[in-house]
Amino acid sequence: MSNGTTPGRRKALVLTLIVGIVAGIAAIAVTNAAVHWSGSNEFCSSACHSMQWAAEAYRRSPHYASHSGVTAGCGDCHIPYHSTDPGALQYVAMLAYKAKVGTRDAIAQARGVIDTKDKWEKARAGYSEEVKEWMAGNGSLTCRGCHDLEKMGGGKAQPAIAEMHAGLAKAGAVNCLDCHASVGHVYETAAAGPASPAKTK
Repeated sequence: MSNGTTPGRRKALVLTLIVGIVAGIAAIAVTNAAVHWSGSNEFCSSACHSMQWAAEAYRRSPHYASHSGVTAGCGDCHIPYHSTDPGALQYVAMLAYKAKVGTRDAIAQARGVIDTKDKWEKARAGYSEEVKEWMAGNGSLTCRGCHDLEKMGGGKAQPAIAEMHAGLAKAGAVNCLDCHASVGHVYETAAAGPASPAKTK
């Protein structure tokens, strides 16, 4: 008994399904590549010309040249995507956040609000305060994506580090910038090179 579907129609449906799957995979791959590219240090420091001064300060910071040799990039700190517990909804929220912040900075650049070093310096305090409030609001989510407070002091780390962070390991609302304000950007030019983590307070 025929169900009314001709071989030609079945073939067209299968072909449409295959094309849809391939197009979906390609769209996901392109989106993922764009997300990684737009979160790279190269993009952040050059796509918006005004970020060059933030990039210079970043290259003087402990996050750029750490004792361990691990480099934390712009996206590791400024994009709200927890590296140890990603989820689908969190990924969508991260895309929305990137779109919002990127649009805001592009508009500021186009309006000439931060297009010179002098203007950037005037606006920098406001941007810094915004980052501090954001960190306080999410419990330093991006910091905790790399730093596990409960494991601090293990291995070759100093026992004092574990003791200092013991209470914070169980705390919910932690703002790492309260103590480590210059860990990501050192705006004062240091003649001796990158800042030492011990001098970031």
